[in-house]
Amino acid sequence: MNAPTEHPRRPPPFQFSLLSLFVLMFAVAAAAAPGFYMMRGPAGMRQAPLIGMLMLLAGPLLLMTIVSIFVSIMGRKD
Repeated sequence: MNAPTEHPRRPPPFQFSLLSLFVLMFAVAAAAAPGFYMMRGPAGMRQAPLIGMLMLLAGPLLLMTIVSIFVSIMGRKD
């Protein structure tokens, strides 16, 4: 009798790790926050569009600075 051949198991095509899901949700939240402030903002807060614009312009620079500091700290070997 012929034994059935075993096929190697493949992972599902769209599988996320917890870290990638966290990064994705952080990016979506960081992109949605300036939009909220620019469009609606809290009631009675006239500076909400300005806050949204500052978050939109300064957010990527702040994020790059934080990532750069984190990478330099993690790469340091004492």
